[in-house]
Amino acid sequence: MTEKLILFCFLLAPVLAGCDKGKAQSQAEQASQSVRLINVEVKTVHPESLNEYLSLTGYSKALHDIIIASEQGGTVQELLADRGSWVTKGQALALVSADIYKAQLAEAEANLRLKDAGLKKASALFERGSITAMQRLQAQVDYDAAAANAEIARSRLDRAEVKAPFDGKIEDRFVDRGEMVPPGGQLFRLVDRRRMKIISELAELDVSTIRSGITAEVHFDAMPDTVFQARLTFVASSALQASRTFPCEFELDNPHEKILGGLHARIRVLKKIHQNVIVLPQTSLVETETGRNIFVLEGDVARKKDVTIGASNNGLVVIASGLQPEETVIITGQRDLVDGQQVRVTSRKD
Repeated sequence: MTEKLILFCFLLAPVLAGCDKGKAQSQAEQASQSVRLINVEVKTVHPESLNEYLSLTGYSKALHDIIIASEQGGTVQELLADRGSWVTKGQALALVSADIYKAQLAEAEANLRLKDAGLKKASALFERGSITAMQRLQAQVDYDAAAANAEIARSRLDRAEVKAPFDGKIEDRFVDRGEMVPPGGQLFRLVDRRRMKIISELAELDVSTIRSGITAEVHFDAMPDTVFQARLTFVASSALQASRTFPCEFELDNPHEKILGGLHARIRVLKKIHQNVIVLPQTSLVETETGRNIFVLEGDVARKKDVTIGASNNGLVVIASGLQPEETVIITGQRDLVDGQQVRVTSRKD
């Protein structure tokens, strides 16, 4: 019996030794894992400034873009400009029924000459006492009426010659020679693209902070490598009922006419300069279900803090609350951290 017990103990000893060895290895691995450090980069925060921008979208349009119409009806006798023509202010573009207005002017001028002769005769007779003052006055009235009629006829003839109100390019022509047009009938579309405007809209929250005269950067998708400078020239005093936004316009020079009408524009307006604020890269924030967090470095331990943010620009964000100047924030490597975890600092940005 004793021999069997000794044999059993002899056989069991290696098994117990193996168990102890495996337990020791497991404990060593757990200890190793518990001291594993996360590599992080940190930044010590100091008060600084951040420019806050307002981003808008809009479309371009020539500052001077009009439809030229005929003031009076009649037949289009002459077309003196066509699509693509560059015209100057005062240049004749078309003649509408000029012959009849020439005849009316000739008649009115002939009547004016007659009344002028009558006035001169009446003046001479009045000086000799041959007619009364009332007769002399009637001759003056007849002359003035004839002069007014001549001026009206001259104005009608002048309006029969349709002229360009400003320098520009004829973008379209709506009539042909010999065509009848009514009063107000459309003849041409005249555009001057040497100065453009960008039409956009402001939200209710932004309209009180934006004032006419401020400058803005304008980018066009059609010219992605070029930045244009524009100036806010108009903000509506009433919102559009459908969108609850306020129409606004920016103006900019376009001397080489690179900017075409109807281009999609992206506008960036300096809204506010935030002074003496704490600024962090937006990527340093950790989004959770309860809000936004950051990790600060205390010794070699990461501590989680709740923060609120303010304005942002170009990947940077203002920390409105939850962080004090001179604290050291973990800006990379924070995604895998938990509160109180030990870390290894690989880079500092002070």
